[in-house]
Amino acid sequence: MKTTAPKTQISIIALFALFLSTSPSYAQQSSLGMSAIPPRLEINAKPGEVIKKEIKVRNESRNEKFIDTSVQDFIVTDNIGTPLQIDNSDQYTNRWAASSWIQVSPSKVRLKPGETKSLVLIVITPEDAIPGGHYAMVLHTPNNEVTISQTGAAIQTNVGTLVYITVPGEITENASIQEFSAPKFSEYGPINFKTVVKNLSDIHITPAGSVNIYNMFGLKSSSIKLENTNIFPNTSREFLSTHNQKFMLGRYKAQINAAYGTTGQLLSATIFFWVIPYKIIAIIILTIIIILILKTKFKKSPPVFVTPKIEELERELEELKKKYQDRK
Repeated sequence: MKTTAPKTQISIIALFALFLSTSPSYAQQSSLGMSAIPPRLEINAKPGEVIKKEIKVRNESRNEKFIDTSVQDFIVTDNIGTPLQIDNSDQYTNRWAASSWIQVSPSKVRLKPGETKSLVLIVITPEDAIPGGHYAMVLHTPNNEVTISQTGAAIQTNVGTLVYITVPGEITENASIQEFSAPKFSEYGPINFKTVVKNLSDIHITPAGSVNIYNMFGLKSSSIKLENTNIFPNTSREFLSTHNQKFMLGRYKAQINAAYGTTGQLLSATIFFWVIPYKIIAIIILTIIIILILKTKFKKSPPVFVTPKIEELERELEELKKKYQDRK
């Protein structure tokens, strides 16, 4: 009996870092044999406005490729910003959906090795478009390049451009720090900090700021800049920061300050933590105690020096005592 692989299809999309970073790299896309140019496209569009943009797709491989281009909506559900492709979405079922607004032509291209071709992207903004952010991804998929995973699922590779469309109007911009933490007690550094920011806005935000470290004397000992990362609306994003100093001592204060939004709203939080190298301190104290004990044990009394004159006087005194006893 002939067996076939399950029909489940997993799309590997080289867009993960593109949503997270404000300066995405092309390497992640070219490693799949293709590049999408640009990897992220930001557009401001008024309701009813039609906007035309140029995007490109490049064949980085040594083989000819036949590319199908499509537009899909996506959502982000985790704390690391992974965009997940979703189907059958529109502006009514997904507040931030924009795939129905976008047309790309041509939808099929043939690329020779090393060849780059331009595509026309048209955004038709609905008259009743809700102010705020709307998002979609333009995917380029090579035909007949499907591999089978160990589980039997079909794996299809895609590259593409994330499209950010901002509709002007009354846009809510709000965010909060859900978590700012570090180990409360450590023996020595480095010290790792975790920050989770919740975006409560109608649009993506990019917090800009740093984690500042102050020692027990209130002096700033370090400043760790936050990664420039986009946070999708109504999702949280985790930031990891590290204070790389190894030798520390005492109680420290860590404070995060970050600005976001068009008016520079401020996010701030403070924590305290201790760093005490107790093993080193114990060794030092024990060493000092041992040295003091040894010094006390082997300490010698100063020698007594008897001069010849004293010896002579003692002899004379003995002779006088003897004469006195004879007279009796």
